[in-house]
Amino acid sequence: MRRFLLRHRPSVSRRHPLWGDNHRLRDWVIRSGCLTFRREQVARGVAVGLLVGFTPTVGFQTLLMLGGCLLVGGNFPAAFLVSWVSNPLTMTPLYVAFHELGEYVFGDWLERVISHTDWLGEAMIDLLSTGLGSLLVAVPASLLGYLATLGGAEVWQRRRHVARDRRRRARRTLLQDDTDSTGSR
Repeated sequence: MRRFLLRHRPSVSRRHPLWGDNHRLRDWVIRSGCLTFRREQVARGVAVGLLVGFTPTVGFQTLLMLGGCLLVGGNFPAAFLVSWVSNPLTMTPLYVAFHELGEYVFGDWLERVISHTDWLGEAMIDLLSTGLGSLLVAVPASLLGYLATLGGAEVWQRRRHVARDRRRRARRTLLQDDTDSTGSR
């Protein structure tokens, strides 16, 4: 799997025809780590994807994720995959839950701040309740996603190193046993 991913990962070639003569854009994308698959960049991408995926920004999610990944140096493919937490099947229940949470937490305050005598005020209160309720879920989810990705990558890395060390020890033992058996004849 690792070989497949490494072979098919996106690379920013210096001679790629899409980049043309725009060296600043190419260099910015390379420096930002937006297309690298290192632990820290992937964890940042997961955080950006969860933050944007849990907010009611349908239609702008990809642009917000790309901007967020360029800003914090996150992995854009990881952000894009994780943002599908709010896919078309889960969008309605999520937004209803966000609205209810926002009304429960901020409802009284919003009604005092915004005059709700007309339909525009009511719509504004509903939109702000949904947005603030989604942020109450999105911020902790993105922090937990960031920490879980870093922790999971660390555990995976340690297991790889332990397995590699076991294979090396087994190979050495096998070679040692092989030389001992041929040397004793």
